[in-house]
Amino acid sequence: MSEESNRMRDSSRPNAVGRSLQFGVVGLGQCGGNFAEAFATLGYPALALNISQADLRGLTTLTDAQKLVVGDDGFYGAGGSLSIGGEALRASQAKIEEAAVAFLDDVEIVVVVGALGGGTGGNIAELVNMLAAQEFPVIAIGVLPSVTEGHRTKTNALWALNELVDSAAEAILLVDNDKLFAAHGSSSAVRFMQDCNVTFVTAFDALNRLAGNESLRPIRTFDPNDLRQVLRFGGVTVFGSQVIEGDLTRDALLVAYTDVLNENQLLAGGFESHDAVMIASVVVANEGVLSDMPAAVFDDYLRGVKQLTFGAAHRTGLYIGEGPTTLHVMVAGLPLPSRAGEMLGETTVETTAFGDKKLAARSKLKKLDLSGLGIVAVPFVPSNPGVLASATVGTAEAALGGVAASSASRVES
Repeated sequence: MSEESNRMRDSSRPNAVGRSLQFGVVGLGQCGGNFAEAFATLGYPALALNISQADLRGLTTLTDAQKLVVGDDGFYGAGGSLSIGGEALRASQAKIEEAAVAFLDDVEIVVVVGALGGGTGGNIAELVNMLAAQEFPVIAIGVLPSVTEGHRTKTNALWALNELVDSAAEAILLVDNDKLFAAHGSSSAVRFMQDCNVTFVTAFDALNRLAGNESLRPIRTFDPNDLRQVLRFGGVTVFGSQVIEGDLTRDALLVAYTDVLNENQLLAGGFESHDAVMIASVVVANEGVLSDMPAAVFDDYLRGVKQLTFGAAHRTGLYIGEGPTTLHVMVAGLPLPSRAGEMLGETTVETTAFGDKKLAARSKLKKLDLSGLGIVAVPFVPSNPGVLASATVGTAEAALGGVAASSASRVES
């Protein structure tokens, strides 16, 4: 992970209205572009990069200046090839850097988003390093392929994960595609991706609005620097919000915390509690609930998290607000989630199975026995001696009335 960037903004610098931090977003590939568009609808500065012009045309709310074709022609796409996608990025580095300065120069942190299994999006680490070299603090959001996707897509994602670990990303957030299907599988084919993107972006924005929300009255303030310190701590990061029904107790808060860590509806989970290194916990509840809650409850919750995590650092907030009682959590410094190991196992099995099927298919492909037709194959002599080929013509010419064999081949019977 990179050192603190020289582009670090003064914490007193004005942000977008009501937000703690000003993020800029760069979407890579089709999936990343859709995320960038969803962020843009909430007012975040955004760019979409893609090797395919067709994918960019689908981003109707972004301006042409916000949509960059990378590579040479923008027609064929990457076709799942990491090498094609990577070469396209490198060939367009100057154009990308120019657009980043134009659209993102006033942001505090750049969020780079891409599908890790894609030929374009799988090069997310290369884009992270490219922007970090321009002194942008960068966090990466990668979308993991679902269980049903093929071994090539999963292989791309595993390679992309390893590259992200070694990249300049100051945090890695991993969206779990299977969880998105579980949450939004009933959405129509037209709405599915939009619903998934909006759910993630809205949850991310809600956490970013806590400190700047003037409708909330602070009892214990969670300020923008608290969010900045947790988000830029390093490693894998998860976040989420849990509504708490009934009384606000220590145990209710601890259950909500562990649910965000491992039962998250958006991000990959499967972490051990002691893996956490830096945590943010912010409770928002109406005045009646907080009036009935003994002051010791929140401190007992913090003590419980400290025991679960063996002493992780904790940034906290407690606010009076309308609506249901909600615990907002962000946990940083985590290792790769258990889904990564599961995907490695799946890919190993599927790659072996595919190789076996490929060999079997070739062994099943046998020529027809034409010996009974009296056909003799005659070598084809090309006009260009460098070309090696042969041709066999069947009895079709005889059936057509003895049409002479072409100069490319002839039949002797």
